[in-house]
Amino acid sequence: MTARWFATAIVLGGCAGGAITPNPDASGDVAPPHGYALPEFPGGYAFHTALPPTFSRFLPLSGEEATREPPEAEFYDPASPYFFSYLFVWWLTGTPDLSTTALHDDLVLYYTGLCPSQTVAVTLGDPAPPAGDGGALVARRAGTLEAGTCLGNPVPVAAVETATYDCPDHAAVIVVVSPQPSSSQVRADLVAIRDGFTCW
Repeated sequence: MTARWFATAIVLGGCAGGAITPNPDASGDVAPPHGYALPEFPGGYAFHTALPPTFSRFLPLSGEEATREPPEAEFYDPASPYFFSYLFVWWLTGTPDLSTTALHDDLVLYYTGLCPSQTVAVTLGDPAPPAGDGGALVARRAGTLEAGTCLGNPVPVAAVETATYDCPDHAAVIVVVSPQPSSSQVRADLVAIRDGFTCW
């Protein structure tokens, strides 16, 4: 990871976002709470909300969401190479369905409410398992998002990449979204952030 990134540890416990009350282990020491760390954009923005979010109450997920976004002026500028390019992590409680079909339907519901748009179309391919020891990483999937207009601007067809993780006491999903070319700097930036994810 380059010097452009710094890691921020986020400790979440359930929908309220507070730290879990740790339980002593067998030796009497306090066991660390479950949580995750995810790099941020320097000078960018991180938004946190409970799941399901207020704009998509029928999303069948519970837990927390956090975004990693470039500076606001670039994110909302259609002429910017960072336009509508960001990622978010769903830090999930319970036993969510993370199949391809379920993730597809979750993304349709999510963006139908976020944009808002009744013509959202999502494609999502079959899961690709991690090469070698992927740690908590279970699978990645690639697809597209067609939202038409979102957050007040027309948005080109965007690439979507999902990564699912089996973390202790939680499941996690990271979704990378960008309409920029696969060779663009922002796509590389987003992959670097995603690949910096750790959980415990």
